[in-house]
Amino acid sequence: MRYQNIIVYLLIPLALLSIPSLLENVQAQTNSVNQTTPQQQNQNMNVTVQALMKIDIFELKDTLMKAKLAIVDENFKEALTDVSDVELQLLPLEPSPTKFLSVLHNAIKTIDSSDINKSLDTLTRIQITIAKAENQIFKAAVADPQMIQQFDTMNKPNINEDEDYEKERIQQFINNEEPNTEEEDYTE
Repeated sequence: MRYQNIIVYLLIPLALLSIPSLLENVQAQTNSVNQTTPQQQNQNMNVTVQALMKIDIFELKDTLMKAKLAIVDENFKEALTDVSDVELQLLPLEPSPTKFLSVLHNAIKTIDSSDINKSLDTLTRIQITIAKAENQIFKAAVADPQMIQQFDTMNKPNINEDEDYEKERIQQFINNEEPNTEEEDYTE
């Protein structure tokens, strides 16, 4: 009986000493599981980010906003044209953002069905994806400042054209002239 008591008294401190290392192992395993889930989500997003870095994101966002405004005005043909143009910009890119392209394809289907609410919802999801991609680009740029310089020069909007256009419109308004709203005819 005495030997049993000695063994029990020796095991209790050993068990108490091993609890912190056991907790550290459990916490490390939990952290590794928590880290794999965002990484899997980021792998799909990384393909989209890589593709969006190769095109003019500002123009892309502007085109999608024009498509949304066209849908609100029930001009579905113009909205289809705008979203199809975005899809055509993304198709030749490598690596191909297949998930993003499938959402764009769904947007084209909903616009074609003339369902205003679903069309706007789908385009909003696309805009959210673009915003998330931009966020990842900027996070990466914080880690590597040279990357932001590349992205900035590659995707800088042409502000001078917009300013010239606005100045022309203001001048026409001041002179009480009809604004020049002629658009090129693309019909063949």
